[in-house]
Amino acid sequence: MAKPDMESIKRDYCAGELSIQKVADKHGVAKSTLIDMAKKSKWVRQKKPTKSPDQINQKPRPKKTVGRSDGRTNLQSSKSIPQIENKIDSNCPVIESANDDWTLNPDEYGLNDMQARFVNEYLKDLNRVAAYKRAGYKCEGQQAYAAASILYRNLKVSRAIRDALDARERRTQITQDDVLKMWWEIATADANQITELRRLCCRHCWGFGFQYQWQDAVEFEERFADAIQKKGKEPTDVGGYGFDAQLDPNPECPRCNGMGVSRSHFHDTRDLRGAARRLYAGVKEGKFGLEVITRNQDDALKMVAQHLGMLKNRTELTGADGGPINQVNYTPEDYAKAQAALENQLPDLD
Repeated sequence: MAKPDMESIKRDYCAGELSIQKVADKHGVAKSTLIDMAKKSKWVRQKKPTKSPDQINQKPRPKKTVGRSDGRTNLQSSKSIPQIENKIDSNCPVIESANDDWTLNPDEYGLNDMQARFVNEYLKDLNRVAAYKRAGYKCEGQQAYAAASILYRNLKVSRAIRDALDARERRTQITQDDVLKMWWEIATADANQITELRRLCCRHCWGFGFQYQWQDAVEFEERFADAIQKKGKEPTDVGGYGFDAQLDPNPECPRCNGMGVSRSHFHDTRDLRGAARRLYAGVKEGKFGLEVITRNQDDALKMVAQHLGMLKNRTELTGADGGPINQVNYTPEDYAKAQAALENQLPDLD
């Protein structure tokens, strides 16, 4: 593919005679790419020459009505949209409008009703096969994938989809780099910022003589009264009070051998920021306790790899019941026999 002539693109863009879309079509680049090039290179677009008094006094041409197959009518102005775009002040930002309410006009792109329906359905989830079926086409299985791909690559259809996605990007101000950054943050977020498994002290780590340590006298008295009621062994408080479950293990503790005990810890989700906030997806409380829900980091990493072209999608075609596809090789003699048979059956066929 030939490299675009930057000087020629700059000359046509700065001249202001052609619309931005026409400049992009002329040089074979996307309109959004041309806008980005103009912003980065700080190209200044010339203003459209002002109208003379004679042109101002001219009566506007009447709008003509175009009929549609569904009985409705579209009003089309005799002046094209690109000519209106040329009236934009060159001192304004290159992005034409953040509130670009783009709607599909099938007549503008030369689409039939089925193709227009496919474009609208594709914009919902960007799934060409699902859009192909929702649009009303009848193919199934691998035939649906092949037919949907052919329809998606149609020049008129692909141009309508590209313009719609460009308008959506301008409207939402979200670029491919922004989406890629979001996926990357999810894929590389540290789950320990949400929940942790900690090794903390046991009840004997910091008690006197490594005896059982109580939180306070209230806890000891409750346990003592419960033992008397059940006629069990009475506890003692020789290990003292003041147990803190957040302390590190005592490396000399003979009960846990300095390893402590495992305790799960959930951070306050109100304090989550950045990548951890994107990874966090909520909590679920069930019969087994509290469960933190996070987004799938493996899927996020796969999306990043797919966006960067590291994964190659491969479609395998198989025959009936998953078997190999039957192939038949015909010789020139076979074709000659088939042609002779057709001529005998259809003598009037030219």
